[in-house]
Amino acid sequence: MARLAVKLLLVDPDDRVLLIHAKDPQTQAECWYPVGGGVEPGESLQTAAAREAYEETGLVELPGGTPVWSRDHTYEFDGRTLDVHEEWLLHRVDHFIPAPADLTEYETRTILGFHWWRPAGLITTTETIYPPQLGHLLTDLLSLR
Repeated sequence: MARLAVKLLLVDPDDRVLLIHAKDPQTQAECWYPVGGGVEPGESLQTAAAREAYEETGLVELPGGTPVWSRDHTYEFDGRTLDVHEEWLLHRVDHFIPAPADLTEYETRTILGFHWWRPAGLITTTETIYPPQLGHLLTDLLSLR
């Protein structure tokens, strides 16, 4: 059964999205992905989003998010295969410097840092971005707002 996860598009006033830089401990492959994680039993998406934003970036007050996408996805990381159902929320936030507040031991081992990416940079980079089409999706999404 797929795990329910919330993924956050934390977008600053300059339309940059905050991504986490991580390294797979087994393969040593590096990648970039949005803030987010599993939704705990009894949590709403917004509550889970606020918790994940705080734990992973130190953001204390997360503005309400707008649902923008959902997807079912299977990925491999650290020798594990995970099936997830992701609900994606767009949160407009002030620019801030991420300072994780409560990382798990697993996150501490894998997270290398953070970067605010412009959508065009996501499209042209040779870095591994998850999901790979994020730059195009974000460009389309922001053009509607």
